[in-house]
Amino acid sequence: MRKFILFIAVIWVFISCQEIENNDILTPIINLEIDDSDYILNKKFSKGDSRRYGLFPNRVVSQKELLNIITLAERGLPITFISGRYDTDMTLNKVSNVNFIFKNVILNGSINITNGSNKIKLGGKLTVLDKVFIKESANIIFDTLLVESDTIKNKYNKKNRGVSIYAGSKNIKFKSLKIVDTGGDSDDFYTHSAAALQIHGWNNNPENIQINSLEINNSARTALYITGANHKIKKVDITNFGTGSAKNMFGLEDAKPKEETEFTGLWMNKCDNCEIDSLSIDNTKLGATYSLRLDEGVYHKPSFINNINFKNEAIEMTIKDDILTNILVKNEY
Repeated sequence: MRKFILFIAVIWVFISCQEIENNDILTPIINLEIDDSDYILNKKFSKGDSRRYGLFPNRVVSQKELLNIITLAERGLPITFISGRYDTDMTLNKVSNVNFIFKNVILNGSINITNGSNKIKLGGKLTVLDKVFIKESANIIFDTLLVESDTIKNKYNKKNRGVSIYAGSKNIKFKSLKIVDTGGDSDDFYTHSAAALQIHGWNNNPENIQINSLEINNSARTALYITGANHKIKKVDITNFGTGSAKNMFGLEDAKPKEETEFTGLWMNKCDNCEIDSLSIDNTKLGATYSLRLDEGVYHKPSFINNINFKNEAIEMTIKDDILTNILVKNEY
């Protein structure tokens, strides 16, 4: 019997290791030999430069040219966007194999990656003034992403709506993600922005979200809400949160009704096999309910916060933990 139990244990560890190894994120296939002649509008720019196909910064963005560029990218041609401001939303819907390189680009609108989009790489430095929304899509890589507020340049003259990684999304990596001044007043515009970064989706939760460096500053509502499995975040810095309004706000998946109104620095809920290596929560403003909230999860799939630090008002704020939580905090520094 002991030998049988040992055999089962070894098999379980092997399967677990295989699952971890299979979490590698797929990248777009590059093909520099494609013929782009049907899309050229300005021959003086080199192949793969968005200006070659009619898309320039600091000008009106043509949706036709933008769609042409997405078509070229799907065929394997990396597309470079030069430095400047692009007054548009970017929608990647049911697309695959897109490789964009942003040379310090500011997007006045949003990025939406939805409905089975796969193998998307958004390289370089990109600033978004509205929101980033991902749903039912996989194998997405961001290099340096900044989501910040500029109510003059923002397409809707509003503060940003943060980042939402929603149901059916998996294998997503951010090398650096910074979210600053996410809005959250009673305006209907912020109905679905319950947190600056929300990773959720009831009954189809996101899987394998990887973030090397995450900063969230001045979130009107909750700073970070996480559900799902196999997420790994190396470094998290949260500063100031929870001074906005809960009016006209939609709930968060896997949370009970009205719990989303209890603004929190970090809220982990139904997180299985997740890990945060370093977490700092700093709050100098009053208004939030909790600094940290650790809700229930599957007990044999524990999650870990390896190192945690509280600063200023966050030191005295309440930490809420469910009796069925599967999250272990190892060390306070």
